[in-house]
Amino acid sequence: MTLLTVLTEAVDRPIRQTLRDIRRFGINSLLGREPSAEVKYGGHHAVTRSLLEGLQRLGANFNYNPRNLEVVGDVVVVLANVEALRQAIRWKRDGRIRRLLAGPNLMVFSNEHGGILGSSEIDVCLVPSDWVGTAYEEDMPALKGRIQTWWAGVDETYWKGPAKAAKVGRSVVIYQKNSPEHLCRAVETIVTRLGWLPRWIRYGQYSAEEYRRTLSESHFAIFLSQSESQGIALAEAWAMDVPALVWNPKELEYLGRTYSVASACPYLTPQTGCEWATTTVLEGLLVNVEEILSDCEPRVWMIKHMTDIYAAQAMIEIAACNH
Repeated sequence: MTLLTVLTEAVDRPIRQTLRDIRRFGINSLLGREPSAEVKYGGHHAVTRSLLEGLQRLGANFNYNPRNLEVVGDVVVVLANVEALRQAIRWKRDGRIRRLLAGPNLMVFSNEHGGILGSSEIDVCLVPSDWVGTAYEEDMPALKGRIQTWWAGVDETYWKGPAKAAKVGRSVVIYQKNSPEHLCRAVETIVTRLGWLPRWIRYGQYSAEEYRRTLSESHFAIFLSQSESQGIALAEAWAMDVPALVWNPKELEYLGRTYSVASACPYLTPQTGCEWATTTVLEGLLVNVEEILSDCEPRVWMIKHMTDIYAAQAMIEIAACNH
């Protein structure tokens, strides 16, 4: 099987750092074999972790951030780090590698960094969802035909909660990220008035264990985020068999760029929950929420579409494609 090299940093690091890595992680850090449990995942932690652990579980032939150019595989995926991408482009230009994949955590706008994503040496530009792909093509038409959607998974063995019937009380997770405070207050008022107990989880202010525990005690989740390129926190909730009511305004303006399409829940399905755009619609959903969500099977959907193994297998298939 072809060796796949996964990068979140450049290979040619200073020798002193390389020696420190060898002392800390052993000779594997030089040879670029499978990462040990101690290795800190670079780039977007959740994305890198999902791919590497999925590849390990599949028994795939890969290495991660090797320190020696001689053990770089002939297929390279640069998940993050523009300097690593520049290096990989040089390798492709020199015939050192056969295939180069770039993304999905390199930059926000595809035309950043001098338009490096448009380099002809890049075979595939990876994006985490279709709407991001549309935005990338709009900002850089040269990417048309080279964009593929690839999403990370979550660990279904860690994100596993009690059966719905075993839950008591009236707890509801409200996950807040990049949403206006007036919306948060309005949602809390509606939830409380209808007899539910809101349990707030705020982006960047919680641990995985806290989120998992809160999900395990909640009947459903309400997500408040202006947009999501993928929505890994949503997938974690679904893995816990917690359906979601997601605010999805489908409008986004960021750093002066107005998006033609946007989504706060690109992977939401009838099995995992439903979306709403106004608090009036949300209140209507909450009045009959138990009936509305009774047929949802979020964990079933997640196991079929968004595990680490699923993500890793999808990456292997993209990496192996020769057209």
